[in-house]
Amino acid sequence: MILAALSSALSAVFIKIKHPLTMGLMLLAQTVIIAVYINSILKTSWFSYILFLIFLGAMLVLFIYVTSLAPNEPFYFSNSSAIIFLLTALLSVTFLMIDPIFKLYPVNLSPSSITTSEMFSSNSALLCDMYNLSTMKMTLFLILYLLLTLVVVVKITSTHFGPLRVI
Repeated sequence: MILAALSSALSAVFIKIKHPLTMGLMLLAQTVIIAVYINSILKTSWFSYILFLIFLGAMLVLFIYVTSLAPNEPFYFSNSSAIIFLLTALLSVTFLMIDPIFKLYPVNLSPSSITTSEMFSSNSALLCDMYNLSTMKMTLFLILYLLLTLVVVVKITSTHFGPLRVI
């Protein structure tokens, strides 16, 4: 719930941003939030870690591309974006505190709540569920996405053609 509220606050600020480097930073922040959310759902960290690394690599390529095209563009901090972000975050936190579901099921983060035997027994079952027929389409999609990303990065970084060519 808190991650969804933070994600919506970042999305509200993203609408007002005009500088490409700040857009990349917001996209990276959204990726971190999604990776943390996926980690909390799947209870395995490798999928969210790989997702974060893929997006980080793509953001580095976009960072090089943007800085080579517009290196001297000034960066202005907009007060309206900060106000929108703060208002959305405060409104989201207020709704979370009022929500009866949040009060009925509090989050227990103490180390004694999960024992190591429960953690190891659930990880073996989760690994088997990852490659079932129901998740086969998602796994194939991720493999093809990685292949497409690899081809795009190779084409973009070609020294004779493309946006990063030497003049």
